[in-house]
Amino acid sequence: MSTRSKGDHAADLATLARLHAALDSVVETEQVIAAIHDTSTSHSPAVVRVGALLGEARELLRALLVRPDRRSAGGAVDSLAVGRTGS
Repeated sequence: MSTRSKGDHAADLATLARLHAALDSVVETEQVIAAIHDTSTSHSPAVVRVGALLGEARELLRALLVRPDRRSAGGAVDSLAVGRTGS
């Protein structure tokens, strides 16, 4: 097993915090886009596409937040992220 420095662990924690913040932002933006879509009388294809792209970004971020030993080929979801975002 390799020896990791305190700096490595701090960098890992900072990266983890940034990923969680990005996930929170994507989910909030996704909710705003969904509200726009739901309240709009004209369902713009651009709004639908943005919503789909945000969904993809959310799932990619969740996949990055899954511990490597818990990742599967089936696209595991981070239960911590699910609990925080309510999705």
